[in-house]
Amino acid sequence: RHLLSTHGTIFRLTCPYTSQQNGRVERVLRALNESVRALLFHAHMPPRFWPDALATATLLLNLRPCKP
Repeated sequence: RHLLSTHGTIFRLTCPYTSQQNGRVERVLRALNESVRALLFHAHMPPRFWPDALATATLLLNLRPCKP
């Protein structure tokens, strides 16, 4: 905990199997899934290209501007 706090990370424990406590993570995962589906649908690609579309969606999500 000391190492995390020195680097500005807040350490919080959550109950296992309760995804409701991870709202931000759930929103990011939902955004990634929707992006992957949109990429595959609009490109008329079969589902076997899901890993490639996921890599592209992750890159696009990381490149977008965000509020500090």
